[in-house]
Amino acid sequence: MMKLNQFARITADPATQYRELAAIGLPADPAADFFATIQATYAKLFPVASSPQAIADAQAAIAVDDYDTLATWLQTPQHTMTRREFYNIGLQLLGFEAFTDFQLTAPLTFMAQTKLPVVDRDLIHTADFLQAIYLLLTTRTKHLVTLLDDLANRGFFKDYHDGYLFFNGKSQNVFDARQLVRECVWIESDLDTDGDGQRDMLEATIFRPKETDAGIKMPALFTANPYFHGTNDVDAVTHDPDPKLAVKTESHTKADVTYHPAPQPDLPHRTATGEGKAEVYADENGIYSLNDYFLGRGFVTVYSAGVGTRGSDGVRSTGGVSETASAVAVIEWLTGARRAFTTRTGTTETKAWWCNGKVAMTGKSYLGTLAIAAATSGVAGLKTVISEAAISSWYDYYRENGLVVAPGGYQGEDADVLAVDTFSRQKAAGDMLKLRGKWSQTLDAIGQAQDRTTGDYNAWWDERNYRNNLKNIRCDVVSVHGLNDWNVKPANVIRFWNGLRDLPIQKKLFLHQGQHVYLNNVLSLDFTDMMNLWLSYELLGVDNDAPAQLPNVTVQDNVEPETWHTYADFGHSAHAHKTRQYDLLGDFTGERASFADNATGTFKARHQTSDLFEAEIIKPASLYRDARLWLTQAPASDTRVLEGVPHVHLRLWIDAPTGILSVRLVDLGPAKRFGTVADVIDGAGYQLGYDYKTDKIVEFKPAAETASKLITFGHVNLQNPKNAYEIQQITPGEAFTVDFDLQPTHYVLPAERQLALVIHGADMAQTQRPTAVVNYHIDRASSSISLPFRVNENG
Repeated sequence: MMKLNQFARITADPATQYRELAAIGLPADPAADFFATIQATYAKLFPVASSPQAIADAQAAIAVDDYDTLATWLQTPQHTMTRREFYNIGLQLLGFEAFTDFQLTAPLTFMAQTKLPVVDRDLIHTADFLQAIYLLLTTRTKHLVTLLDDLANRGFFKDYHDGYLFFNGKSQNVFDARQLVRECVWIESDLDTDGDGQRDMLEATIFRPKETDAGIKMPALFTANPYFHGTNDVDAVTHDPDPKLAVKTESHTKADVTYHPAPQPDLPHRTATGEGKAEVYADENGIYSLNDYFLGRGFVTVYSAGVGTRGSDGVRSTGGVSETASAVAVIEWLTGARRAFTTRTGTTETKAWWCNGKVAMTGKSYLGTLAIAAATSGVAGLKTVISEAAISSWYDYYRENGLVVAPGGYQGEDADVLAVDTFSRQKAAGDMLKLRGKWSQTLDAIGQAQDRTTGDYNAWWDERNYRNNLKNIRCDVVSVHGLNDWNVKPANVIRFWNGLRDLPIQKKLFLHQGQHVYLNNVLSLDFTDMMNLWLSYELLGVDNDAPAQLPNVTVQDNVEPETWHTYADFGHSAHAHKTRQYDLLGDFTGERASFADNATGTFKARHQTSDLFEAEIIKPASLYRDARLWLTQAPASDTRVLEGVPHVHLRLWIDAPTGILSVRLVDLGPAKRFGTVADVIDGAGYQLGYDYKTDKIVEFKPAAETASKLITFGHVNLQNPKNAYEIQQITPGEAFTVDFDLQPTHYVLPAERQLALVIHGADMAQTQRPTAVVNYHIDRASSSISLPFRVNENG
């Protein structure tokens, strides 16, 4: 049984409901005849039918009860309408099938199970019917969107040409997404990253509804997408993940690793000889279905890949200030504060005359990362960002506690590899004739500065730590992240969220059970509708109280399918959270306190992959059992909810001057747990507009039974027991302590399941793979793990 959770629906007063029903062309007079209003309304709810006979045929396909179709029911005057009759019709309009999804004798039971709203009494007066129809139009369908969205996707608004239309606080699909103006412009930046003495010109691709040509000004959804114009093969530059782990000799202070901006050169501006409209057609297509959804609702979408990409000047820097400045430059042009030109080298200036001066940034991963980067600039006109699976500090992506790590198990990837991957400018051979030397120097500089030898934090990484500049943020923020995202790990979003807490902005956090994925096509949550409410408020000035309507924190449950919890905050409030410290000797059971880390040898001998290692290391009976400690707690007597950042304190000794330590917290016990990859419910069921694009609909569901599941993990270079830039020399055989955090989590551990703690050395998926065998001994009596629990669902 599916659950269609809904958080974006506004409870409007009757007068507002009648006014909005009239605005969309439906009967709206509560004083009108009851049955005539019903007849007129149902005649309008089949937009694919354009004649009376076609409408009658469509109504004949709808069952009212076990005897009447809607067509026959409407032939006899009705003085009342039961809830059963209304919702039998309504469920079919919502896409549900009678006799399969629900029974005609019990539609209200199905609606309660599916979490669909219903009116509380039978319909006696015209006002009752109108209010029931209003609620139904704002109710979610089987196809993810609301009924009114679904009607619009079938042509309900095809003859509407009067500009924006709002219903239940959201912009409606009244613009024709099939009729887009597609154009490119070149924005003059303040950068000269390729060193040619000229300002780098940045290509931007624009998709705007044709109605802008008639004078309607629209806001812009801007996605800074470094992959937009293609990527390059990186096999030749991918690093070897199996080096010897270096013995570090140099420690640093906070001052040593603090980034200080370099002065910018005073570059000449291009001379403008005139002004005109764009001269280049945009032949690339949009890449994000949420952006596409909003085109028909009166939002222009803009993509720009930034410096060093095909069509633009400059070179890549993998998250550096130049990439932030690239994104900011696009926003400034959209708001009228910067110049752009109709061609890359021409002198005809062009303006974003169609833009209302308000911008939101969207995107996932690198795309969402640049949204965060731009937000921390404080640029005017950026009203909100919707960043998904975004990096808030590049050190937390490619490094961890003094270690080189492989995001998502992509061993050998690093900042220089990503620079090569996104340097699509090399696809234009004419550009590369004059750029090969500069690009080679740039790439060498990135390779040296990223420091794969020590893995320590330095000023180069500090430049790419956007959390240093959170105080500059002036826009509202929506953050989305997967609790099982081991690519851009959850620490990125939770540390960002914690830094936003005291800022005078609106902020929302969504945490789902997926990996590195978008959220807008997940069936059980009305994320698309929530973002419509949010963006209508932020960019179109609709007085819909979106900040109060939407929960601060929305978290997907990992046990109950299609269940989302809402909270005031994450892992913070004292009345809702409690941290408990567990002694590794007294509170855990385990046979050993020592192990020899021969994981690399086993990994190679068994020809394993990163994915196979991650599954194997958390099995009770594992190939790696001799290369780890396996500690367990007794089964819990009641359900517990982990929420926050687990912390590990270990006292240990090793027989080498350096070593990797990994800790995994595991849910132990046979169970059908959620898969971290959502199942496809409908390959093209999410319709983005009338006669327009579609996307798949997905949902996270319990998969095959497993013996265990990873909850969270963490890694540390034992030479960095305090932080990522200070080191401590290790004397083999001499005990020392180390403290570090695991990745943040929200995890429901049901009664009778156990917590297991896996302590091991190198992580074949995430860390380097040293071949030297290091022996570890853990002083369990002097070691502990602190676990944060949510103890109040209302906090």
